[in-house]
Amino acid sequence: MTATVNRVIGRQYVIGSRVYCAECPCGYLTSAVVDPATGRLEHLIVTPDHGIDSRLVPFAAARCEGASVRLGCSLDDFNAMEPAVDVHITPMDPARPPRHVPQEESSAWPFFDLGPSDPDLGLAAPEPVLMPRIAYDDHVPAGETRIYPGDHVHASDGAIGHVRGVVVAPQGDTVTHILVDEGLLRGHKRVAIPMEQVGGVGADGVRVLMTRREVKELSPCEVVA
Repeated sequence: MTATVNRVIGRQYVIGSRVYCAECPCGYLTSAVVDPATGRLEHLIVTPDHGIDSRLVPFAAARCEGASVRLGCSLDDFNAMEPAVDVHITPMDPARPPRHVPQEESSAWPFFDLGPSDPDLGLAAPEPVLMPRIAYDDHVPAGETRIYPGDHVHASDGAIGHVRGVVVAPQGDTVTHILVDEGLLRGHKRVAIPMEQVGGVGADGVRVLMTRREVKELSPCEVVA
């Protein structure tokens, strides 16, 4: 008996796919950026082969080519694109406040040095020395949301799987389906959940307006361009 397959018409952008510039490979697709209000795929985040300074690529500059993504620009143009994130190192000394303290995300670590202490102790006690703060500016436009590989997918009655990518309509930039790996790692199947059944996309993952049983009953998908 042949298993039923759900054929979906569109262009699939699977996170983790190889990305090519006009003349050569340039990186990997590491995130899709959607506008939840309009349901459009606005940007792709591509991490270069050297793994530094991911680029925020306008969706209009990309197209599917089988299991890969092709950018309509040269490698130099790709490298000149806006970074997805800027990293800042800012001083921690309150007497020398930084000119710019990004609000999006920041982190800092105390460093414990064996500084001066009471000699009667016989062993120097550690004294904290504040290190510079590392902060991050996210360049994803306000109102748009990243979809990461492995983001949890939540049915109305519990977790059901992980995000693997999106399907975009044959023409335009409208996201029609979310690609989900449903089930356990060894026994999972890839299904396409229509955007009409998506209740929201956010920092906690993707929420769908279906029960776990309804998602489990979906047939494996095949995306046809």
